[in-house]
Amino acid sequence: MVLTFPACRAVAQAAAAAAPQPASAAQGAPPDPQTTVTVVAATPAYRETIDRRSYSLADDLQKATGSLSDVLRKVPSLQVDPDGNVSLRGDPDVTILVDGKPSSLFSGPGRTQALQSMSADQFERVEVMTNPPAGVTAAGSGGVINLITKKGPQHAAAPTASATVKANAGSNGRFDVGASGAYSAPGLALNSGGDFRRSGFLREIGSQFGLPGGTSAALVPATGVQDQNERDDELTVYASLGYDIDPKDHLDANLNLVSGRLVRTQESVYATRSDLGPTALTYDAPGFFHAHYTSKSEALGLTHSLPGDGQSVSVKVEVSQNNESFQNRATYAYAVPVQPSLYQDLGQNAAFPQVDVKVDYKTALPNKAKLTLGYEGTFDWQNLDDQGVQGVSAAQAQADVGYAQTFEFNQQINALYATYEQTFGRLTVQPGLRLESTSLTTDLSSGQETGMQRYFEAYPSLHLDYALDANADLKLSYGRRTQRPDETQLDPFRTESNATLYTQGNPDLHPSFTQSYEFGYEYRRTSTDFQATLFYRDKTDVLTTVTQDIGDDVLLSVWENLGYEHDEGLELVGAYAVFKGFSVNASTDLMQAQVSAANLGISGARSAFIASGKATLNWQVTAKDALQLESDASGRQLTAQGYRGGAIFSSLGWRHAFDQRLAAVLTGENPFGLARRTIDIDTPTLVEVDKRKFNDVTVFLGLTYLFGAAPKHADAFNFGSHGPGG
Repeated sequence: MVLTFPACRAVAQAAAAAAPQPASAAQGAPPDPQTTVTVVAATPAYRETIDRRSYSLADDLQKATGSLSDVLRKVPSLQVDPDGNVSLRGDPDVTILVDGKPSSLFSGPGRTQALQSMSADQFERVEVMTNPPAGVTAAGSGGVINLITKKGPQHAAAPTASATVKANAGSNGRFDVGASGAYSAPGLALNSGGDFRRSGFLREIGSQFGLPGGTSAALVPATGVQDQNERDDELTVYASLGYDIDPKDHLDANLNLVSGRLVRTQESVYATRSDLGPTALTYDAPGFFHAHYTSKSEALGLTHSLPGDGQSVSVKVEVSQNNESFQNRATYAYAVPVQPSLYQDLGQNAAFPQVDVKVDYKTALPNKAKLTLGYEGTFDWQNLDDQGVQGVSAAQAQADVGYAQTFEFNQQINALYATYEQTFGRLTVQPGLRLESTSLTTDLSSGQETGMQRYFEAYPSLHLDYALDANADLKLSYGRRTQRPDETQLDPFRTESNATLYTQGNPDLHPSFTQSYEFGYEYRRTSTDFQATLFYRDKTDVLTTVTQDIGDDVLLSVWENLGYEHDEGLELVGAYAVFKGFSVNASTDLMQAQVSAANLGISGARSAFIASGKATLNWQVTAKDALQLESDASGRQLTAQGYRGGAIFSSLGWRHAFDQRLAAVLTGENPFGLARRTIDIDTPTLVEVDKRKFNDVTVFLGLTYLFGAAPKHADAFNFGSHGPGG
């Protein structure tokens, strides 16, 4: 089953309460059922607290062969388009954390590539926070996704060891091989693994334009077609340690290394329906794109129990470094107007170091109340270095200063936060407050253009949970969030994507702020789970791009602050066990959105009704065979000048357990060839429609084998359980 959950949340809460609670951080999960061919009942597949929902990835058949974006696509509230862009209830500004800490790999411009290429096998759970508590970063107007990595059981009664190897072969040269291991002993848990994955895409982009026609008021039609063949290789190595130093002190350490390479060949054709005048342009441009990225993160945490009931202090430090480089080559052969060919070779090197420090103090207060106080500091030092050559051919190309720049971005965020939680009969209350001081400086080409911003903001939060009875709850929450411009959005240097498209940042951008309100109802019974949530988001100064024609068939896309955006919607999430071994999970988001860009000279507010939905069928056919079928349809997103269209994506999977150690998995992605997306700009002076089609039907066949400790339960997935998933 893609996302399975206990029939009654009370069972999960009782199991959690009965489990031993050391001075350390929360206990890790038992060995992953994906690789041990079992589901361990002590680990609830769905968990929810007053401020978040947590979904297990253990029973997702795509996890063994797919990427991180493949499994995120199935989580309720999340949408992932075919390009790897993640949104939460239709909001694309989502912060991704790993074990509660920021990661430069998922915050830089290469985030979508990392999500599409990184194996999902090192993660065991996904936490979704639409209104995060004060102890979590305020960044992300849509909310926060927290990826929980695998951890071995912290308090094993006796030393145990296990290891898993996997090998998957896919269509069109794709493959994935990996190994992982775990060792646990009283007070000690070790977990490590490595994975090499080759993936790829066939993408076709068809564009239709309406461009200003010079002296004529009519727009001149133009067309463009780009065929892309992309291959991505990624190596991931990870390790984690949990160790009880003594009864009061616990140590956690994590290491994650990623190295990837992307190669893409492309053929571009562009033509206007005009043989004369300023818009007359026809060319053919074969090209080659190459990128390399590396990421290293090291985290260390210490938790110390203080005298008294429930008192502890923890210190966590993470240092991460993300490096990216790319080279984009193309030769433009012009037919109209007749002129020499143009060869271009453009490149960029980028470095994204980051340090995050977090100190937490927790204590129990009278009347079963809990208080958390803390500090978090996040420090970024980022650098972009662009260069380029051009000429009539590769042999005659020379460096062009118009393509050269260095851009430095330094940002410091210091935060103090407090949360208080107490239960009054059936009502649980959790107010919180986060105070953040932000300071950033930018420097273009060693002083050519500098910038500085300093601001202080308060981010209150409130969560209420009222138990109607043993099976139903009412929830109410509020949060204030922000979206800060990143280095690429602030960089004023004009970057050439191709001969007819340039992008440019804006050093005058300021943060966007969101007020988020939610009211929800949750119902649980033996065979049914249901959630309904009304939500409203009030956003100001939303970060968006505005595209304009700057002449000679060239479009310039610049970052700006949108006036406002209002979203009101209803989310429905449900699961039903039709009969033993067969269940259906489904979710939908229905939203009315309105945006206004009057401050940018774009008259009139624009609105749209947006619907997204997903469903998963899970069938335990026999004791050894399981089937899954999943389909996801994400809705459009409004922009200042148009919209980004929705997408349809499907997957299917089959798993056969030969015994308790050996299993085969067959998965397919986009089996019906429906993965496509449209980007639309529609203004009186510019029309652009980009239609992206992803032609690949991806198939993987793989084997997994478990060494070491044998599983304790039946050799099949627990597809009979269910819960609120899609």
